[in-house]
Amino acid sequence: MEAEKLGPTSLVLLDLAEYASERGDAVRGLALAQRAGLTAGHPLFRLLKQFQPQPRPELGRNKPCWCGSGRKCKVCHLNSEQLPLDVRAAWLYQKAGMHLDQDLLIELATERSRHSGTWMQALNDPLINDVALFQGGAFAAFLVTRGALLPADERLLGEQWTLIERSVFEIQRVRAGIGLTVRDLRTGDTHDVRERAASRQLTAGSLVCARIVPAGDTMQIFGGLEPIGLRERDELIKLLDNDPDPVELVAFLTARFAPPKLVNTEGDPLAMCSATLSVTDTLSEALDGAYERAEDGAPEWLDLDGDDHVRARIRLDGQLHIETNSENRLDRILDELRTLDPILTIVDESREPVPDTRAATEALGRMAPAGPALSDADATSVMEQFILDYEQKWLDDSIPALAGLTPRQAANDPTRRDDLIRLLESFPDDGNPTRMSPTRIRAALGL
Repeated sequence: MEAEKLGPTSLVLLDLAEYASERGDAVRGLALAQRAGLTAGHPLFRLLKQFQPQPRPELGRNKPCWCGSGRKCKVCHLNSEQLPLDVRAAWLYQKAGMHLDQDLLIELATERSRHSGTWMQALNDPLINDVALFQGGAFAAFLVTRGALLPADERLLGEQWTLIERSVFEIQRVRAGIGLTVRDLRTGDTHDVRERAASRQLTAGSLVCARIVPAGDTMQIFGGLEPIGLRERDELIKLLDNDPDPVELVAFLTARFAPPKLVNTEGDPLAMCSATLSVTDTLSEALDGAYERAEDGAPEWLDLDGDDHVRARIRLDGQLHIETNSENRLDRILDELRTLDPILTIVDESREPVPDTRAATEALGRMAPAGPALSDADATSVMEQFILDYEQKWLDDSIPALAGLTPRQAANDPTRRDDLIRLLESFPDDGNPTRMSPTRIRAALGL
């Protein structure tokens, strides 16, 4: 750190420059920072430079001051201009940010980088700093220890901020390059927010998690905006209602970057699982009673669900071989086989998680009817059929994002139809045979 290279006198000047910043005097703070030997890259130097008031050459020394006091400019605000509160709000936020708990920052950045970017990128993520400030208590502590130094209007503003919670908002109207109209889904309140950058990217109907605070005569967003899918909305609101731990909140908001989970028709994570067992010679008859024998009469049996989907394949050739596509299925088959032959012994076992869609087609292909090895085209066909079957099952599944209703029920419920439409809009576009098709689903639901 640059401060570690400064001598004792310079460190005192650095403290004074920070005091000047907190008192709202950027001009004096810059002068002290320069005397301390800070370079333009130092965070405090950059902060003071950013909020240094600009001179007003149109106002002469002997003209009435711009602030309306009635005094001449030279005895009122000359060389001590004060920026409006809506501008200084960002200064207040950054002043507090210079007093963050580094240990908590590191812990939050580690959690954020689990699925999103590098650790250093996570350390500079607006979400991390905001959660550390508010959920972590750093902002409230800053007001206690440094609040007396702040200009009165900034201190009052900071006290208002401590009463405002992070929430989930629905974007109602966008004014590109200007701002947003949003509705707080926790309170029902509507806000007109000044937000130039995000208003060029967001669209009406989208959901975000943010902290919206007063700033002078405006409402502003500090700490960034986190896009939220409809399926996460209710769970996130419940989490925020329960005053989450900082790490717990960051983990939830970071989960959207995690790779998608590949699951079978029972919702189990896909895994290529196999086991070889030594068994008695009398097991064949017991297998005939418990499973479906392969059509060609070979010593092979299929474990089928109610829709005749293959859940596991079992082959007997002196030893018993099991193949299935989830660990839960393998464990269930092993438990069932132990009831048929209590002395069976596992000779070999393999459980390999499925990392991507190509491996998924292989895992699903193992569950296809017996025959030659699957070609790439056949494997794709198997995956497409799996997706089609899964879509039909999904239409009648209870969906948390729809308050537990099935998609069919939500399509017929005027109070949930919009939620269903938003959920389908959050799906990736058609064109990938390994993903659910929102177009097919809309057609099936008559939307």
